[in-house]
Amino acid sequence: MSEAAPDRTSRISRAQRDALARRQAQFVWPAPPWYDFTDEPRAGEPCVLSFTDGRKAQGLLQNFAPEHEVLKFLPEKARSADTIAFSALLGVVLPNPVGVRRESVPDDGAMYSPSDQQPFFVELANASTFEGETVGHVHALCGLFLFLPAGEGKVARHFIPAQAAQDIRIGKPIGEMLVEAELASPDTITQALEKQKLLRARKLGEYLTAAQVVSQEQLAAALKQQSMRPVQKLGESLVELGFLDQAQLDEALAVGARDRSIPLGQILVDMGVVDVEVLHGVMAKKLGIPVVDLKKFPPAPAALKRLPAALANRYQVLPLAEAENALVVAVDNPMNLERMEEVRFIAGTKLIPVMAPAQDIKAALEAAYPRDAEETVRRADAALGAEQLTMRLSSEGGAEEAGEQQAAPIDSTLVQLVNKIVLDAVEQKASDIHIEANPGARNLRVRFRKDGGMVTYLEIPAKFRTAVISRIKIMSQLDITERRKPQDGKISFRRFGGLEVELRVATIPTVNGLEDVVMRVLVAAMPKPLDEVGFDAGSLAAIKRLISRPHGLFLVCGPTGSGKTTTLHSLLGFLNKPDTKIWTAEDPIEITQPGLRQVQMNPKIGWTFAAAMRSFMRADPDVIMVGEMRDAETAKIGIEASLTGHLVLSTLHTNSAAESVVRLLDLGMDPFNFADALLGVLAQRLVRRLCTRCRVKQEPSVREMEELAAEYCLDTPADAGEVLKRWRAQKPVLYQPKGCKECDRSGYQGRIAVYELMVTDAPVKRLIQKRALVSEIAAAALGNGMRTLKQDGIEKVLAGQTDMAQVRAV
Repeated sequence: MSEAAPDRTSRISRAQRDALARRQAQFVWPAPPWYDFTDEPRAGEPCVLSFTDGRKAQGLLQNFAPEHEVLKFLPEKARSADTIAFSALLGVVLPNPVGVRRESVPDDGAMYSPSDQQPFFVELANASTFEGETVGHVHALCGLFLFLPAGEGKVARHFIPAQAAQDIRIGKPIGEMLVEAELASPDTITQALEKQKLLRARKLGEYLTAAQVVSQEQLAAALKQQSMRPVQKLGESLVELGFLDQAQLDEALAVGARDRSIPLGQILVDMGVVDVEVLHGVMAKKLGIPVVDLKKFPPAPAALKRLPAALANRYQVLPLAEAENALVVAVDNPMNLERMEEVRFIAGTKLIPVMAPAQDIKAALEAAYPRDAEETVRRADAALGAEQLTMRLSSEGGAEEAGEQQAAPIDSTLVQLVNKIVLDAVEQKASDIHIEANPGARNLRVRFRKDGGMVTYLEIPAKFRTAVISRIKIMSQLDITERRKPQDGKISFRRFGGLEVELRVATIPTVNGLEDVVMRVLVAAMPKPLDEVGFDAGSLAAIKRLISRPHGLFLVCGPTGSGKTTTLHSLLGFLNKPDTKIWTAEDPIEITQPGLRQVQMNPKIGWTFAAAMRSFMRADPDVIMVGEMRDAETAKIGIEASLTGHLVLSTLHTNSAAESVVRLLDLGMDPFNFADALLGVLAQRLVRRLCTRCRVKQEPSVREMEELAAEYCLDTPADAGEVLKRWRAQKPVLYQPKGCKECDRSGYQGRIAVYELMVTDAPVKRLIQKRALVSEIAAAALGNGMRTLKQDGIEKVLAGQTDMAQVRAV
């Protein structure tokens, strides 16, 4: 017998083997502190997932990405892996034990490592508990990593996502450890705990400040002392006062280094190491922030005038005095930077915070700002229009351009003006607000997009352009100093105007260092009943028949802004019955309906349309609506779902019904499965509706009707003579736009949709299976009675709903 052939891997170089090993190690799992793994984690390890809904799943862990809070999981007996967000999980277990070895630690008495095993207790979000012993732990932003002893120097790895843990306790209490080390007696620990309980029951600042400020003279002295004292870091102060040890501080600092947007104090509170009261007290004592006794300290009348009563009450901020070109304000938490920035903008000056209990601030505000006077001013301001606010702004402002630092009266009016712009946009049903800054002395122009067209709403003096845009940036939490590159943000307008509206904000740099702002207005709307959408009787009956089937795929196609989402929700409203389970994946959720399970997409964490579709398949759906089939993966899953007993509704960005079929085939869909799944395709466009109050009747001439009939029948098998004969029997009347006050002199008010419904009958299915051309599929659909977009538009022209200029435009 000949010698066995050498192993193929032995013929490759060491560098190639190292590269192969690096590719196989596709994810990183942290080791316990003071330990290393004897083998690196590799893709394809067995794992068990516990979901928030109580399910468990076994399979292989193919990737683990804590920085994106997602993992890639291949379930047992599955062919493709799923991307799962940490937010859907209670825990991840890698049951196969892995070896660990302790790192060498200098034995010089100055460094201590944790004990080999520490007890732990975790209360999970579903009220269950998980406890035992762990060989060290890693507490990261994404969650908690535990390492349960498995014998022979090995551990089993567990991971609990951050949102799944309600309470975490690791290690023995300090008192118990002191008793075991004979450094304290049980009686001493008991007395210390009782003293701690009494201390924590006292009001904020009582046990950390020697005295509270009760007069203007004391306040001036306290502020002078604050400016002279050296700055001491918050963490150092907490350690010095004994509220946490150095190890806890180091752990918090490590968390903060990975995400610098979270303040250290917030990290310590989230870790459960320090109470909020203790944190505020340390800020008052060691950081030099004076504590004011508002029951004895009278606010200065000049300071109260710097902030409107409505804003002071909304943010619970009490102006106390003016000092060193700054406004002294009492707050319960000076570390709330968003609130402080908002108040700074309104006050138009630097703020110096002092501390007071929240209940004292509330009582002092009620005494400082009489409710009757505040309500009178508020109602008077609310009654002002945008033009009146602009005039007031001009009269209050100076000759120079207003920047970010404004006088208080100007900023107060500016805030009201920006709020008024948004409120009027919502009232006028505008889809977008455009703030357009022009160079030189030209006014800042505000325009609304209404019914698809741009309408000038207001012009604001040029000297306020920077202030207006800065105000919008502050509302959307953008960088007001950055004007060279575009920024994106959003505004939850309920915080500013009390209206349930969300605005998507985009800033775009323009010439001469200026900026434009465009805000998309997202108002929660209710869907139209299917019978009121605008379908003709034949199309309406066909659509109801198609979507009443228990399974299949129904598509709505058209360009951006053609009303596809509105139509989909009208279809869902028809299907939304108590005995039907409907899941929707949308980005964003613009229309809400009771009874639907609506899910917002978040691609940044891997929560895509495809990932949502996979999750829906495990959630016992009857109907699935996915916002858009924008890639091959989503389309493939949608077709598979429709073939396995589910009705799937979705949209495509295509120009016609027949083109949608070819687009999906070009994405790689199997033509036979696609032909079996597809029920129909609805193409649509939006046209402007004629204003019924001012439209002008026009009797069409014979020549006009003949030309209209020829255009109606173009590229279709319809006969122009027969169409003309049908129209003459109906005695059609055409209308033209005129313009009146109700429609802003445009002649149009609102929009209607024109439709093209292609039902996939047997001839169309055969063409799909053959991968036929768009023209061949369209011809077959037209032969089966499909009416084109233009034909539907002309029918609506003859019904007096729109005119031919609008139909031809789309």
